[in-house]
Amino acid sequence: MTNDTQMRRLAGAGAIDRSRTLTFTYNGRTLQGHPGDTLASALLANGISLVGRSFKYRRPRGLFGVGLEDPNSMLSVRDAYGHDPAIRAGQVRLVDGLIAASVTGWPSPGFDLGAGVQLASRLMPAGFYYKTFKWPTWALFEPVIRRATGFGRPDATPDRRHARHRHASCDVRIVGAGAAGLAAARMLQGT
Repeated sequence: MTNDTQMRRLAGAGAIDRSRTLTFTYNGRTLQGHPGDTLASALLANGISLVGRSFKYRRPRGLFGVGLEDPNSMLSVRDAYGHDPAIRAGQVRLVDGLIAASVTGWPSPGFDLGAGVQLASRLMPAGFYYKTFKWPTWALFEPVIRRATGFGRPDATPDRRHARHRHASCDVRIVGAGAAGLAAARMLQGT
């Protein structure tokens, strides 16, 4: 790992194993991280903060949070087990050989040809697309709009992960552990 990358990390802090190095790919660039890194932390350690573009005006978007709360870091991720077409970078544990790609910004998030739409931003108020793209038919505009959303494309290869589904139901559900909830639970135990 280069010294430049190490300078972007807190010295001796964090829950990563600095004795080993993992190699991963982001938008065609080979980068390095450590076991214990998330994809987001490894990208930041490698000096990458721009990971996508906004939907409407194609404005640059960077890493904002470390988990589910980050609205900007949707990436397409492939590892040894399968492919996620759109998952937040803070939710991905870094593994050796991981391949990640931005799902917005063409040809890249750093240089997005779609950003030219900002020149017409005054003509596009909030919700403009709900009215504009209905005539002559929505089907005419739908493929282009869906491609621009940044939700990734599913992969046709089989996924090696085992998904478990559980469908549970109940007759009565008590929400809350206050006085009313506990009284309701006691009453139901007696029946």
